[in-house]
Amino acid sequence: MNHLTLYEKYFLIQEKKKDKKYKDVKWLSKAIDNPGSLKKKLGVPEGETIPMEKINSKIDELETKAEGDDKLSKKDRKLLRRLVLAKTLKTNFN
Repeated sequence: MNHLTLYEKYFLIQEKKKDKKYKDVKWLSKAIDNPGSLKKKLGVPEGETIPMEKINSKIDELETKAEGDDKLSKKDRKLLRRLVLAKTLKTNFN
């Protein structure tokens, strides 16, 4: 590493910064496992957006189901995570 020129060191530092900058964007593609699965679960046809009322009502339904000592099943927890992500993306990017 000592034999690198100043230019090469600068180039390596810039590459590391670039990787960190785009690392924040990559999480979204990993977060969406099966595109369209939430629409299918909620009964929304392809090509249409999921209404916010439907997202909120389903979140409320799952949260009331989870109240108390009852736990959500694995499928319900996954659906809840997908709904919360959809709500977040819809409110922040639309």
